[in-house]
Amino acid sequence: MTFNKIKYSQLFQIIENQFNNLADWNKVRNFESLADLSEDRALEALRMFSNLSNEELNINIWNQIIDYFENREKKHKVVKLGKDTFNDAKIPVDKYSAWQLYKNVLIKQDWSEDSIKNIEKSSFEILKNLSMDTVESGPIKGLVVGNVQSGKTANMAGLMAMAADNGFNYFIILSGVIENLRQQTANRLYGDMNTAGNGHLHWHQVDNPSLRSKLPEHNISNFNLDTSAKDRYFTVCLKNSTRLNSLIKWLYDDVNKTKQLKILVIDDEADQASVNTKKIEEEDRTEINKLILKLVNSDKVKGMNYIAYTATPYANILNETGEDTLYPKDFIVLLEPSEDYIGPKQIFGTEEPEMSPYIDIVRDITSADAENIRGAQKVNQDVPLVNSLVDSLHWFMLTVAAMRAIDYRKPISMLIHTSFRISDHRSIAQKIEEYLRDFKINYKKIMPQLKVMYENESLDFKRSYFLEGMKEYSTKEEVPDYPEWEEVSRYIERMIRLDMDEFISHIPIGEEGQPKYHKGFHLVIDNSKAKAENQIVRLVYPKVKALNPAPAFIVIGGNTLSRGLTLEGLTTTYFLRTTNQADTLMQMARWFGYRKGYEIFPRIWLDSEALERYQFLSQMNEELREEIALYAQNGLTPTTYAPRVKNSINHKLIRITSSNKMQSAEPSEYDFAGFNSQTVYFENNEDVLGHNLEHTKKFLNGLKSPKIKNSNMIWRNIPVEDIKFFLEGYYVCENDVKMSNLPALIEWAEKNSGELSNWNITLSSIGKVEDTQGMCSDWNIHGYSPKSIVRTKLEKRSTEKIANIGALRTPSDLLADIDEELTSEERNTSKILEIRSIREKYGYGKVPLITIYRIDKGQIDKASNNKNKKVSANREPLNFSKDVIGINVMIPGVSKGSQLATYISAKLNLKEINDENYYEELDDYED
Repeated sequence: MTFNKIKYSQLFQIIENQFNNLADWNKVRNFESLADLSEDRALEALRMFSNLSNEELNINIWNQIIDYFENREKKHKVVKLGKDTFNDAKIPVDKYSAWQLYKNVLIKQDWSEDSIKNIEKSSFEILKNLSMDTVESGPIKGLVVGNVQSGKTANMAGLMAMAADNGFNYFIILSGVIENLRQQTANRLYGDMNTAGNGHLHWHQVDNPSLRSKLPEHNISNFNLDTSAKDRYFTVCLKNSTRLNSLIKWLYDDVNKTKQLKILVIDDEADQASVNTKKIEEEDRTEINKLILKLVNSDKVKGMNYIAYTATPYANILNETGEDTLYPKDFIVLLEPSEDYIGPKQIFGTEEPEMSPYIDIVRDITSADAENIRGAQKVNQDVPLVNSLVDSLHWFMLTVAAMRAIDYRKPISMLIHTSFRISDHRSIAQKIEEYLRDFKINYKKIMPQLKVMYENESLDFKRSYFLEGMKEYSTKEEVPDYPEWEEVSRYIERMIRLDMDEFISHIPIGEEGQPKYHKGFHLVIDNSKAKAENQIVRLVYPKVKALNPAPAFIVIGGNTLSRGLTLEGLTTTYFLRTTNQADTLMQMARWFGYRKGYEIFPRIWLDSEALERYQFLSQMNEELREEIALYAQNGLTPTTYAPRVKNSINHKLIRITSSNKMQSAEPSEYDFAGFNSQTVYFENNEDVLGHNLEHTKKFLNGLKSPKIKNSNMIWRNIPVEDIKFFLEGYYVCENDVKMSNLPALIEWAEKNSGELSNWNITLSSIGKVEDTQGMCSDWNIHGYSPKSIVRTKLEKRSTEKIANIGALRTPSDLLADIDEELTSEERNTSKILEIRSIREKYGYGKVPLITIYRIDKGQIDKASNNKNKKVSANREPLNFSKDVIGINVMIPGVSKGSQLATYISAKLNLKEINDENYYEELDDYED
């Protein structure tokens, strides 16, 4: 049943308040907050308070409403790896409380009900782990893991408001390393906390406090910090040694006031600048890390709580782990993005389980285009305007015209990142300006190309495709559709009629020095040296919320684009990989986030290396979150379990974070424990395909007789020597980076043969294997001819010679060797962690498994009129010369009693690690 949220709003508020007080839905259902009233009298009172009739609220409807709230509560369950509650905090219910007033701010900003509930639940779970008295226990230290571009500041503000209602009196926000972003954060927080002006609490912004300051608001001796006081204070401090030094000296100068401070330190972008990058064995530390520790480890205050916020936690959990470090010893909380968030999983999919991208918006930068740009940048030549970059510019023009046609009134942006170097930014900006000027003069010749592109893109990614991918989207009815081409072309022609200086320029400056926006394209170079006379070169968006027409910005840059900078109305991204470092790559993905009002228009141009890395990162991100969730469920804490980060066995693929941030990481030369990978790339080479077929047949027929179980042939207790014979003779396509490490895996398996003495092998097929006994075939395995499975290739990730099938196995294949009868839920699970738990349950937790597949060559009938017949929108037949052998290798991970290490994680005993520092320093790179 659905409820009119306007009609039932008062009742819903009463119910939420009751639950916040009782913390038990059964008690709410049974009217325990109205203990003196019978059921009938309680309902009568609720009807009166809520202005509802007997038909609108009776016992049946009451139970349905409570069911709705219970289900919603389960949906918003917060994942927390942490200790027991340290306090008796409550979710504030008073309408004049800081939390309820901030909640109204979010409602006015059009946050969905689910998003607001997420912020409330996560803020409360974090708050329960904080303490206003840490004199005996020492400071509380935690980590909150968010998502890139997912409203992290709103979560921090929600926690501040709720903590203030519960008695915390001073808040310190450590905000990045860029002053203008610090000011933005401070102004936003002050506005959010003071928006109503009539709340119970009085907020004071203490900006850049110093003992030398004569400002009245900097005199901490006059601060009202009594338990009953209604004053709350906050400081947004730059991660700068001078600012931090001043803050610490000022904060601890008045001993009597210091003893009253109940502090919450929020470290925004905590993997940036905060972590120690000097070696553990050295007594000295990096300056910012030293000062943050001096602030946080003080025993002078009543209560000290430090919470690190980041979307890329790799450095925070792989750095130092001692009691006096910033390691999140007390808790780790995962922030769940709202149903409207578009992140790596939605754009790149995952491998385990196979999940194709929900939103197919990635477009290819060819290898030739990427090499042309990189080659020019290496020798400081003018960057050529390659075809893919021209395509991206065309798409941006189309989105500006189309969004103006649907009356979109906010800024529309394009991001171009090809290099960190300032000289490259200038070069590419010059080329783009030249191209757009030429386009204006010769637009009639180019308009047919734009029309074809617009029609193709509106077919390739329809509005309906977006809605199918984002099934839980909160405002489906408000997602726009593509306007007709005639309407779009009219808006392009309107731009063409502009004077040249208005058609393309930097941001003009008005008579009083303010930005003056026009109807053309604003060309922005966002780096520390971007300057021009009488124009603004760096990015400055209009302060006015509704503009006509929507202004357009082409933003070119490097480091400044990687943190803190939100690109409004981002429809077009042109991105060349310039780093293989996971945390940096994730932070540079400015295309993640919320795209309200223009959901169908964003497109991303990536080169193949960047695409491969982001696909890997999508998987790594999901696995880390899933694993933390699993261990949180088992009641573990960050002091008993160090979160593992999936380390690429071949560092050609990805570097988790810079080496000097992985102070406590314990990588091995070869560590394949927990390895679970499948071949997904195959080369259409007749000799190679034939070799793999014959080698596999020889290997399987050389084993003892298998057990037949439905569509699987199963061999158990196979010694390492036989496994070595098979893997050494099996050819892996060079493009398959992860699986090309089989030689290293073989060496590692031999070193760990005590733990991995007996392997299981399964041959997976279609239909019942027993039905193929005695069949005449070139594929004869112990008298059977199991049928080939069918796989197709991903069109955009494949070439004529190399096929990428996306996924080889199905999750249930990894349970095929288990003798016992599995439950329906176990058979249908898709999560690898659950599969490992099932194997553990049935005694297979320490058994490595190789699954072998013969894949049908998928040849297209040459006599057919449609030789390139597609299987689906993005898949087509393999069309190989011979059948293909694919394999999956699964090695035990964490298993009771196992001595095998797993992935990469922090050493909780602080053993010394010699880790090589890694820096990229070039004079021409921006600071």
